[in-house]
Amino acid sequence: MKKLSPLLLCALLAACAGKPASDTDADTAKTTEAAEQEQQVTPKGEFAQIDVSRSREAMDEIADGKADTINKILQSPNDYAPPVLYLMSAIMFDNDYQDQGTFWYYAAQLRARSDANKSGDETTHAAVTRLNQQFGVRIGPHSLENPTRLRSIVTQVLKWDSEQSRGYDPRWIALQGRDVTTETQVNFAPREKWQEIDALTRNQFRQGLEQALTQISARQGEQAQ
Repeated sequence: MKKLSPLLLCALLAACAGKPASDTDADTAKTTEAAEQEQQVTPKGEFAQIDVSRSREAMDEIADGKADTINKILQSPNDYAPPVLYLMSAIMFDNDYQDQGTFWYYAAQLRARSDANKSGDETTHAAVTRLNQQFGVRIGPHSLENPTRLRSIVTQVLKWDSEQSRGYDPRWIALQGRDVTTETQVNFAPREKWQEIDALTRNQFRQGLEQALTQISARQGEQAQ
């Protein structure tokens, strides 16, 4: 299989989620268009030094149908960029491992958000939105059907992430922003700030969950009246 360029990593990971055509015609068109545009961009300077090789290799193996790849990722999930965790979550969810898939979906979302928060290029947040929309099309609605279970899983995600040491390069997100097309230096928070940003993002993530669950509870109360 042809190796994937770093810029195509997010778009092609999303395309391999395998959503039914009836649900994805518009998304597929957008993904294809974005991939074609990204394919014309060659990262330069610091952007070219961002290493996504391990994540790209995992993607290649999944595309080649290697069944043991998921187990390999699970043995060292900290070594893979969030798009790989998103993809793994979708595969698990679609194979009747809903709770595990939900866990890894929110773990991927949490990490993608914190990486975007480290970037000085605000357009990188759009990549997180695309990943959430692509992989959350089934997991999101399923999660919201059981708010108590969702709170439990996200609490586990937050605890797990707080105890881990990330081994992948969080600058993968910079390859998804606008700066990669015009700049040679990556606008990114200094390494000594990364853990602080991760902790802040976890707090924001927890707050966002509680707000969403409060809204769900309020709607359910209105419907019951």
